Amino acid sequence: MKWFRKLWSWVFDRTPDLVLRWHEGDTPPNDIKPRELVIAREGDEFWAAAFLCPCKCGERIELALFPEAKPSWKLTNAASKSPTLYPSVWRKVGCKSHFWVRDGKIKWCR
Repeated sequence: MKWFRKLWSWVFDRTPDLVLRWHEGDTPPNDIKPRELVIAREGDEFWAAAFLCPCKCGERIELALFPEAKPSWKLTNAASKSPTLYPSVWRKVGCKSHFWVRDGKIKWCR
């Protein structure tokens, strides 16, 4: 039965949890809407990703996307508007949510 749920989800649940929005500049703007992943970039250089925590606690999460920063994340699939970030996002304070962003979907860690 577990395989059926995965298949159902794969076939019918194509709506992304996070919709991509581009922002020119090295820092994301302050006006981030729920279900929005804002990427701050200058030309072809990605600087930061920002979004509201998917647990609905309302906290803003901002991740560095340039390799010189520690820690930093990598953004892929941006051209297809189905963003993937890795590694996972694990909040150490507040709600302590732990999740992956894969193809625009939030995948919760257990």
